[in-house]
Amino acid sequence: MSHPTSTPRLVRLALCATVAAVLGAAGWLWSTPDAPLPAALGAQSAAGALEAGRAVVGNPAERVAAAAAMGWLGAPVGSRFRYEVTDRSDYTIKNPESGAQPVGTMNLACIVQTTVLARRTGEVLVEEQIEALQFVGADGRPIAADAVQASFQAAVVQPFLRRLGAHGQVLGYGFASELDGDQRNFLRGVMAALTFQAPQDAVLTWSCEEADTTGEYDARYDVVPGEHAETITVHRSRLQYKAIAGQAELPKHELRGVGEATFAAQIGWLRDATIDEGMTLALPMLDLETVVVRRAKARLLAADRVDVSSSTDGWDRANSPATGMKEQVGQFAVDSERRHWQQLLQGVTLEQLLAELSGLLAQQPVAQEALNAAFQKLQWLAKLDDKVALAIGQRVLTRELAGDLAGVALSSLGAAGTPAAQAMLGVTRSDRTLDLTIRQHATVATLQLAAPSAELVEGLARDAASDFDGRDNAMLVLGALATRSGQLADGRTPTQALLAMENDAAARGGLANWLLAVGNAAPAETMAIAARHLEHADAEVRAAALVALRRVTSADAVTVLIERGLADPADSVRREALRELSRRDSAAGWAAIAQVAQNDVEESLRNQASELLRSRG
Repeated sequence: MSHPTSTPRLVRLALCATVAAVLGAAGWLWSTPDAPLPAALGAQSAAGALEAGRAVVGNPAERVAAAAAMGWLGAPVGSRFRYEVTDRSDYTIKNPESGAQPVGTMNLACIVQTTVLARRTGEVLVEEQIEALQFVGADGRPIAADAVQASFQAAVVQPFLRRLGAHGQVLGYGFASELDGDQRNFLRGVMAALTFQAPQDAVLTWSCEEADTTGEYDARYDVVPGEHAETITVHRSRLQYKAIAGQAELPKHELRGVGEATFAAQIGWLRDATIDEGMTLALPMLDLETVVVRRAKARLLAADRVDVSSSTDGWDRANSPATGMKEQVGQFAVDSERRHWQQLLQGVTLEQLLAELSGLLAQQPVAQEALNAAFQKLQWLAKLDDKVALAIGQRVLTRELAGDLAGVALSSLGAAGTPAAQAMLGVTRSDRTLDLTIRQHATVATLQLAAPSAELVEGLARDAASDFDGRDNAMLVLGALATRSGQLADGRTPTQALLAMENDAAARGGLANWLLAVGNAAPAETMAIAARHLEHADAEVRAAALVALRRVTSADAVTVLIERGLADPADSVRREALRELSRRDSAAGWAAIAQVAQNDVEESLRNQASELLRSRG
């Protein structure tokens, strides 16, 4: 049977929290009739600049050059702007087994007031105040306040600073000192709807680096030809992230859509903006993809002038980076979840949960949803109380728990992930008197650990290099955990230890398993390693070499997969090539899949290729 090695609600919470923090604030769509453009601020140079601009409407380059003289972000100190901001983000998880599953929608509406505080060469300091913040449900009505909303409502009580470059790029933020990482990223996210670069000189297209709560990315801006010299519109396309929050290695991702902003010389500032963007992000650890679609609008409601303080200490305070990728986020959600389970599990005992799980496992077919719910309780009971984790381990070691029930109990220790839980997994793995199946359960349970202990990884490396019956399983898990752990006792990294096992694996006929483990670790040498074995006499080894390429994104990897998918003599190898090609957004790869659907000698492969093409749409 399949044990619930993670729980739906916990995974959904973790992914939603991660993606929300990564992409910033999102809000319920809240639309109102368009408002007229407010009257001019009365900047001294505006009238003459507008007259000059009207004369060059027909030539985009000349128009941009003339417009630059107007100062698209040249509003004088004391200028104040009020915007209506609406923001909606929809989150979906895609799983190879269960397909796409919506996991939530986050929506907000608010008013943002921007005041120009000071200027110096090449920079402008502005104060931002968020008002009338609302979170709205699917029915269009405000959501009843909860702890997370209360935290964000508290974050907008005080104004904060933004330090901008001459063309609108964010150089720094100045937040109240008591705000945590979640709150600061929330404010960054709200301001994303108002963050665009304005044209400069006579440039119609330019590339630049930008940053947001997700990380740092490359972008391209294009000036959109218009009819009026008083306004100018730009389109922004996010091209690719160079670094993503929480990811040591840049994961595979795809960016879609555009952002559009209109600047008005009449006010020397942003007039309105829209965001219609999406991102698909692969999470290799869980074999999942998260899909986020974000639609936001910012619309100018009013513009006027106010007196501002001449104090310049704001320049020094606006030093928090534009990106929130280094913020410690998610702790508020984690603490809320912990409090939720503490309340839910009051009075619940380990004996009760084990009896409940035993009854569910005895049913045929197993009620998976009920099993997951009971597993969820067990892993949280172990996470909240080290004595429970120790008791689970002791019952496994004394054979009181056996079979599938022992497997679920050990998996709950992996999900709990506490030091006590990890210690019991390590003890169970190392007890050679236990049945091999039980030890294998303990080994597989460690896959859930985001930060495995040094002792656990050391034990996996030792078992993988030994003559232990479970070494193949240990080797696969060692590969999966290799990048989540530090050095071994002998000074090598887990990956280095794994790579050193090649000759021994080949000698005992375990090369295919070793290649799969290398694919789990995905070192820089993976392409070269796989290439060494593409002509191996054993089809299982060749197939494993192709599977090892699943996290290699180079064109060479695609070429190898196409060649093997079209020409390898073994059906099993061509089948793995098809599977790996279908995971990639490669026109050549999909063309090869279409060729297999038409020409492969094996009917089942033709059918598989045809199904992949249909599922692509």
